[in-house]
Amino acid sequence: MKSIALSVTTLLTVLLLYLVPGTALHAQAISQVVFLPQTFYVGDMVEARVVVRTPETLTLTVPDPLPSTEWITVHSVTIVQRADGFEARIVFQPFFVGTRQLPVIGLGSMELTGVNVLVNSMVTLDDLDPAPVREQLLLPGTRLLIAAVVFTVVLIPVLVFGTGRWIRRWTAYLARRWQENRPYRRLTKNLRVLQSEMHQLDGKRYYIRLLDEARVFFDRHFSASILASTTEELDGRLQQAGAPPEVRHVLVEIFRFGDLVKFAQQTVTLDDRTRHLEELRDLAQTVYRARKNKHRETTHVGS
Repeated sequence: MKSIALSVTTLLTVLLLYLVPGTALHAQAISQVVFLPQTFYVGDMVEARVVVRTPETLTLTVPDPLPSTEWITVHSVTIVQRADGFEARIVFQPFFVGTRQLPVIGLGSMELTGVNVLVNSMVTLDDLDPAPVREQLLLPGTRLLIAAVVFTVVLIPVLVFGTGRWIRRWTAYLARRWQENRPYRRLTKNLRVLQSEMHQLDGKRYYIRLLDEARVFFDRHFSASILASTTEELDGRLQQAGAPPEVRHVLVEIFRFGDLVKFAQQTVTLDDRTRHLEELRDLAQTVYRARKNKHRETTHVGS
């Protein structure tokens, strides 16, 4: 009888020890739940701050892995101890609409349950009814495009037929002017490049490039055949081509100085390089404007 009584006592003791934690769990209560942000939608990142008050000292741990389901993903759980309990900060992402509870989160000596989550929907009740059938929409600018097509198909041929000779004449004139202006555009572009590279070139290479640009421009501008001429022949050929004296004299002086740098190792400074580049640019601009004014006067008289 004594052994039976001892066994019963031992069994009751074991059951009591087993049930004590369960009793402690029921003594804990969620006192506050705050969501940040307060209003959130499907797919938003949300933080739930759950305050649990308990008089006991609990050993809490963050579960690994974190609980997740198809309709919610828990990204992190943080435990913050308080004087009257603790606060669990749960960062999650919902994928449902309506109200559901967060998955049970085991924190070691207790399980956190009963946290309701309300996920709002961006669809309002008014949007549930299907919208009435509307007329087919046109892309912005469709009417303008149709008008432009009609204008092109109908009116352009009429205008071309009526003014074809005038259009061909002006097209030929503009093409000729563009071709004539190419040497000047090429020279100004190459002089800008040469000016930017002035400090990187020695005197000989600098004047080789500078004089080559001058030969190409004035050869094409005046049709003077000076690409292979010497400096001594330069003035005569430019004179035969109709170049004004003030242009010929300055250009020949630039060529003579450049020959001294190329062949006699003449000392040259940055001021010399800059001065000759600007002189060449001014000469080209002078003859270009003279031809432009001449064309303008010819066009005015012809009209």
